Amino acid sequence: MALPAQPCECLPYSNKCCCGTQTGITVVQPECQTLPNGLVVNNPAYVLDLNASFWTYKFLTDCNSTTRGISGIGIPICLEINSANIIVEEKIDGCGIFQTVPFELIENDPNFGPAPAGFQFLKIVTDDRYDKGLCVEYRIRIIGDYPEAAQPISVKAANVVYKFACTDCFIVPGCVQRGKLLVSKVCRTVISNNQPSFEYQVHVDNVGKAPLNPVEFEDIITIPLQLSIGTITVSPSSLNVDTNIPGKVKIFGNIGTIEPGGRVAITYTIPCIGISSPGSYIINNTARAAAEGTDSGDLCGTNLNVVKFRAEKCCSVNGNVGTFKLTISSVGNSPDAVVDIFDRMQIPAGLTVNFSSFNGCEAYFADTLKPIPLNTDIIGPAGIDIICRDAFIPFNGSFEKTISYTLVSSSVNVTSVVNTITNITPKDIENLVYEGTENLPATANIKVELLQSCLTSCL
Repeated sequence: MALPAQPCECLPYSNKCCCGTQTGITVVQPECQTLPNGLVVNNPAYVLDLNASFWTYKFLTDCNSTTRGISGIGIPICLEINSANIIVEEKIDGCGIFQTVPFELIENDPNFGPAPAGFQFLKIVTDDRYDKGLCVEYRIRIIGDYPEAAQPISVKAANVVYKFACTDCFIVPGCVQRGKLLVSKVCRTVISNNQPSFEYQVHVDNVGKAPLNPVEFEDIITIPLQLSIGTITVSPSSLNVDTNIPGKVKIFGNIGTIEPGGRVAITYTIPCIGISSPGSYIINNTARAAAEGTDSGDLCGTNLNVVKFRAEKCCSVNGNVGTFKLTISSVGNSPDAVVDIFDRMQIPAGLTVNFSSFNGCEAYFADTLKPIPLNTDIIGPAGIDIICRDAFIPFNGSFEKTISYTLVSSSVNVTSVVNTITNITPKDIENLVYEGTENLPATANIKVELLQSCLTSCL
């Protein structure tokens, strides 16, 4: 099998395979390679926590007039490897980072001919992305671990196919000679119309050379007790669902025979129909498959953020200046959240006011997109919509904002300026459940007689 990933020293630089140049083209397999996380490790290498092996190859062309640019590459890999488990990345020297490129798997290629017995070509077509006078690096990521095998690599340039075959090189993914299971899993939380569900997709592959029968499957999902679940849907429907233990869902059963190179796809959806309190919840699980002489597992975690707020509004007076303060607080264990706050201030008939600032918020004449001008007399009656966007409400904390006005004149005996928080809208609604805001609408009043006085005073 490919050696486990371990640190690799790039200096002094060394190659695992470096075949002789053919018409200006050279193929190299370096001793070290760079993983997507930036670590430099041995080549090839198996990364346990990703359940993936990495294989890196370099292709060089000189600038000689007789050299033609590479148009196609054929790398033999085990015939049983499924294309869904492969990612091919390309990096052209001087052009930044690795980029994912298309590929195909083919046993008998019109240019490279038939692949070696038990292998298929991983074929890369360059599509004029580059010509010559450069070095191009290909990093191949394959789910699972595979034994090292030595096979030549084929390169097509113009109408000529070159085969590069060093002694005991190149090192490519070979086949396991017996049946071997490989489990890979993806999970996610989906929120639609403020209703969450947990969705899982599991692939059980036979990456070996012999059939496996019977294959037993089991997945145990841990559900926090604050979440109530509804009817679970599973495919294939022959699998069993056990929810008898609070906080656990067990999905299990026999998934039959898996031929070499075969795959069983398993999906299930767990709807959440009730939440007892806000908070940030983690849903973990481990899927496993087993047959005689082989077993495999994969785990994944997803999370659910549930938020709830409380709104409060109060006021204060300092001479002819009236100030309203809004507070939006986190309730319970609500995680950090970003919201838009919608607020309305009513200036009654007979009052004239002036605003010097809206303290970072937007302000419009009610039900319009016409901005409220600053340092300008606003004659009542006038409704003012105030929007405080991207307000951050931390876990176990609150967001506060004050809006002040100056009373310019009053022609009535008694009236009130009323300010109300009308709505709270979370920004990331696709990724959280919003359980509402307590105390909405939240209102404060400033009474205007000969002098102003606050009827909902801030303490």
